[in-house]
Amino acid sequence: MNKRIMSLLVLIIMMGLSPLKVSAQDGTMNFSVAAVIPENQIDKTKTYFDLKMKPGEVQELEVLMNNPLDKDVTVESHANTAITNDNGIVDYSNADPKLDNTLKAPFSVISELEKEITIPAKTSKTLKIKVTMPTEEFDGVILGGLHFTEKETKVKEKQKDAGVQIKNRFAFAIGVLIRENDAVVKPDLKLGKIQPSQVNYRNVLKANIQNTQAVIIQDMEVDVRVTKKGSKETLVEQKKTGNRMAPNSNFNFGIGWDNKEFKAGKYTMHMNVTSGLEKWKWSKDFEITSQEAKKLNEEAVELEVDNTKWYIVGGIAGAIVLMLITFGFSQFISKRRRKRKRLKAEATKRRKKANSKKRKSNNANRNKD
Repeated sequence: MNKRIMSLLVLIIMMGLSPLKVSAQDGTMNFSVAAVIPENQIDKTKTYFDLKMKPGEVQELEVLMNNPLDKDVTVESHANTAITNDNGIVDYSNADPKLDNTLKAPFSVISELEKEITIPAKTSKTLKIKVTMPTEEFDGVILGGLHFTEKETKVKEKQKDAGVQIKNRFAFAIGVLIRENDAVVKPDLKLGKIQPSQVNYRNVLKANIQNTQAVIIQDMEVDVRVTKKGSKETLVEQKKTGNRMAPNSNFNFGIGWDNKEFKAGKYTMHMNVTSGLEKWKWSKDFEITSQEAKKLNEEAVELEVDNTKWYIVGGIAGAIVLMLITFGFSQFISKRRRKRKRLKAEATKRRKKANSKKRKSNNANRNKD
């Protein structure tokens, strides 16, 4: 979405799969949507689609779209596959997400709908969504969302170019949950890649958690701590409750690094995950390379720099300098001592030589007498 749009975006994250509606600041809704509940709805009290279909079955879902304004409203519509975002929340708003490799029947693939629909002023219009189930029977659920966003008009684009703020833009979503039978699917989580990263320019360790089964995982509690490899001392730890995962999806669980520098080395992540009676426990080694640490530390903001290494380097350098000074001084003293000893020896030698000459001279004088 264009970053220059200053809008009230109603971001839809469906709690319990129900469509969420938020009013504009002036209390006027530019459009609204509502699911037309079909006969094969499992729970007819729900305002989202909760369907049981057969393998290979084709069904048209209907959404009633209402425009209360005195002008036409154009709405962009998407059939999105539910994913799990990095906040640990089921997300229906992404029209082109990276899908998990275990997902066999994405809702976006089995659904067809008109991508753009204009609702005349003061009128309601029905949008039809064609859903074609896979021919091969499966256990579990397919989860998706019908996502609707008001389209920008050319007038608004001109206003935007002129620097006029656009206050209101609307988005709605209606959940779609489809199953073929009542078989209970046991959830299965995997711990994937662990890597240093950043969120908002702050150092974060990301651990990928994967839901490999066609089941929604509710009320996940994630408890993590990180140690140096082979050590029991905890470097960082984090606990988060209320996570929720879409079927056959994955997300990167973030572990804050407390605004500290990444240091190259080998580490171990200890992670416990619970959801109801289900429990998973992992201890997995990973490595932060010097290149990764250097790059991320240079980009990080509000980083608490650890100067311990500089104290150590300075101490070593100081010790070396002191050793050199001591060695130089000892060499100087030793050299002076050797010189004094040499000079003393030479003086002694000269005295002995002079005395010898004197004795010889005295002996010669006595012989003449």
